[in-house]
Order: sequence, then structure tokens, then C-alpha cells
Amino acid sequence: MRSIHASTIAALATDNFNLATLVQMDFSTAIKITDYGRNLAALATTFISSGNFLNLSSAAETSDIRVNSLNISLSSVDQTYVALFLNNNYMDVRARIWRAVLDSSDAVIGDPILIFDGRIVDYTISDSERESEISIEIASHWKDFELSKGRLTNTNSQKMFFPSDKGFDFAPQTVKDVKWGRE
Repeated sequence: MRSIHASTIAALATDNFNLATLVQMDFSTAIKITDYGRNLAALATTFISSGNFLNLSSAAETSDIRVNSLNISLSSVDQTYVALFLNNNYMDVRARIWRAVLDSSDAVIGDPILIFDGRIVDYTISDSERESEISIEIASHWKDFELSKGRLTNTNSQKMFFPSDKGFDFAPQTVKDVKWGRE
């Protein structure tokens, strides 16, 4: 369950506030950027205003068991981000996204609201004559459950490592005894 600070709720009920998106990617040197027009102090750090922050796809929350993901688009005209992904291990780097409610003096009201907490799973760089963009895919920690790692539990896979083992030769017969999980 997500809690929202009472003063943030009160500010959202008025027409006198601004919104800012805060993004943090935890590389060895963390990237902390905002789409707001100036640097913002929040969460005991400073988020740097970046004209390279182009877009954030929407994050949907559901009660279904599924992998949620979103994309962050950054301009790759500044080669800093391209070099960051090409020269570092980006897989499973934690990435968090908050929305901050700001007052008229650009101070954060209450606490920023965490809207997504996940891991970087992929990126693409697209270049054209008019633009250059890096799209970063971030997925929830449930993405790992879709991976298939290690060996398969079948006869052929077992024989690759243990040629004389016949344990999986009889596995299909034992499945017939299992009553649950079938349609």
C-alpha cells in the first residue's frame, strides 16, 4: 500500500501547484535527473534539470499478476548517456521514478510519490537526420520470473551432463499421478 503525505494531498486539492518527474538510475555514479525547468532538492539529494529528458511512458497499476514496465526516453545528442550504457553493465541497475508536487517557490510539498521502482532490462539507441534518442526499458522485479535459467528438466538435458542417468526417462509417468494444475 502506498501512502501519500497529508500536505501533498492537500496541495493536490488546490490549483496552486506544479508537478515534476524525478528519475534516479543507480549506476556506480547515480544519475539523478528531473524534467522540471530547474534543479530540485528532494529525497535528501539534488535532481539535475535535464533538457535531455524527453519522455516517460505511463506506468499502469493493476491487480493482475504481470510484469509492469515503462520506457524513459532521453536525447542522445549529449553522448553522456550513450557512453553510460555502452561502457557499463546496465542490466539490473535499479531505477526509480517519483512525481513531486511543488509550491510556487519550487519547494517540494510533503514527500515525492514513488510511481515506479524497477530494474533496467534493455535500451535502444535510434539515430536519424533529425534526432538521436535512447529509450530505456525499466521493468518491475517480477521480470526475473520470466527468465529461463539453468538446465531443463528433461532426458536430453540430463544426458548432456550425466550420459548414463535414466532418472528423467520416467518423469512423464509420475506426472500422471498429479491431480492439481491440469485443465
